[in-house]
Amino acid sequence: MPYVLSYVRYPLNKTDEVAKAYLESYKEYRTQLKPLAKEVVPNALKVSMEGIEATSVLEVKEGKLDEFLLFHGKLMLNYHGIEGFQHTSEVRFTVTEALNLVGLKMPE
Repeated sequence: MPYVLSYVRYPLNKTDEVAKAYLESYKEYRTQLKPLAKEVVPNALKVSMEGIEATSVLEVKEGKLDEFLLFHGKLMLNYHGIEGFQHTSEVRFTVTEALNLVGLKMPE
């Protein structure tokens, strides 16, 4: 099952706006997330001179990657009206999945 790493950054002076958007979508997000992925690292935050950074790691369930990416992209639209908000996601495969992509498999 692949992992999705989600990175968010926003200015300190936008914390209230981001927090309100997060709380407004929290319950619905949690409900819709359950059949798609498991949070391995939910919103690990770092405060710096550049602003606030949040990193999440989600383990996507088998066969749900496309559906999850669409869901996650739509979720991030809730924040894009906030000035200075930045977001990116990366898909990372397990070693077993990566080997399968090139026609190999892990030894037993």
